[in-house]
Amino acid sequence: MNSFASFLDNHLFDGGSSDVFVTRQQAQADLEALRDIIRDRHSYVAAVAYPYERAIGAMIGQLPEQVSVRNLALQIQKLVQHLGDSHAQVVDWMQGLPGGCSPFAIGVENNLAFAYDPATRRLLDAAHPFVSSIDGLPFFRWLERAGDITSGPYASRSQRLARSLRLLRHVGYLRRELGLPDDPGITLELCDAANRSSRTMTVPIAETQDLSDPLLPLSNESGVRPGNIGYLRIYSQSDSALAARIDALMAPLRETDALIVDARQCGGGTRECLSALFPYFMMPEDGPYIHNVARLRAPADMSQDMLIDLLKVDDKAMFFRTDPSLPADEKAALEALLAGFHPQWQVPEGDFTDWYFGVLRAVPGKPHYDRPVYVLMDWGAGSAGDIFLSTFKGWRNVTLVGSASNGRSGNSIPFPLPNSGIRVRLSTMASFQKSGEMYDGFGIAPDLVMEARMSDWLGETDTILDRVTTMARSGKPGAAG
Repeated sequence: MNSFASFLDNHLFDGGSSDVFVTRQQAQADLEALRDIIRDRHSYVAAVAYPYERAIGAMIGQLPEQVSVRNLALQIQKLVQHLGDSHAQVVDWMQGLPGGCSPFAIGVENNLAFAYDPATRRLLDAAHPFVSSIDGLPFFRWLERAGDITSGPYASRSQRLARSLRLLRHVGYLRRELGLPDDPGITLELCDAANRSSRTMTVPIAETQDLSDPLLPLSNESGVRPGNIGYLRIYSQSDSALAARIDALMAPLRETDALIVDARQCGGGTRECLSALFPYFMMPEDGPYIHNVARLRAPADMSQDMLIDLLKVDDKAMFFRTDPSLPADEKAALEALLAGFHPQWQVPEGDFTDWYFGVLRAVPGKPHYDRPVYVLMDWGAGSAGDIFLSTFKGWRNVTLVGSASNGRSGNSIPFPLPNSGIRVRLSTMASFQKSGEMYDGFGIAPDLVMEARMSDWLGETDTILDRVTTMARSGKPGAAG
């Protein structure tokens, strides 16, 4: 095993008749191109000091004469999880995994994993819901391996959980990673909550499965809940139609006594929902609100004019510090923030641009909502979802409730490799919260922790929403019963 690329010791697989092969020389050229991309454009590798050049050298040293593109993609997927970048991954890498899927899904309650049928939302065994082992190997070993492949050692706990739950369905592939033999059945050891009673169950493995089922079956409907509590469901950060409907959805909620903004499982995407919603909670006297700052690793030959316009787009809406067209009050607000700004990580000078920033301000004519706001959050929010949550965190009248978010922000770009066609998504921006804290590897912490219960995963209840509704009615954070 190579100490700089321990993932090379893993069991690969025969790509089959549908696989594509490149020569050793072509694969080496692709890996050298990836090395140069990381060196010149990647934003976070210096934050973790991973010796990626040695790791890539070890990968090159083990290349056969004919290289499976699927296997090369898988090795690159494992490599980039060590870069401290929670966006880093090979695009569509899971589509190349070998067959063999579990017919059950995994949910989590109080750090205990339980198995259920995702089609019926029923437990495999109601008397013994929790998973002790799969194929004789303790479940934590499966979860740990899935987390290493999908997220790596520097990712937040929330990120590792969110991505692992999907990969755990690919039992056939993970068996090879864990050194377990193929078998037509999956053997589960199940136990009760106290681990006093257990049973063994074998279920047949499926060649393929529909893995698109939502992990948490939440409603997407907004409206007024009992007790005159408003409920606004932000189910996605990538749905422009939802962002366009924010004003219409807020109209019946303006006179409620409190508002619940539900951003659980909202994923990532753009900042359109944030831009449409947040001005409802601002007043003109607030002035410009700088909620996110970042520095970019741009191509060395990019002109100043190109840098100014580079992130001035709908999905980012970030502005450059030296843009001569900046409004004077926004420029002043940025300089005031930077004067006392202490980033968690000091980026290497000379490798990054000057600062970009995200800014929000009150919108003339938009009604001001001045009652308590509760923002629901969980491990299913990341990237634009992280930006959404960090913007609300610490704002007046706002309480964040739930579990920590994914933790990723980086203006990620898919870089194609020239011979294999593999596309590697990497962050090119070092992004910080207004507090100076990083997103990647940490995520946004709630003000009040609440986690989903088993019955929520099964679609029987929504205990978090019910508890926060009770809290909102009482007007006292923490009075959730």
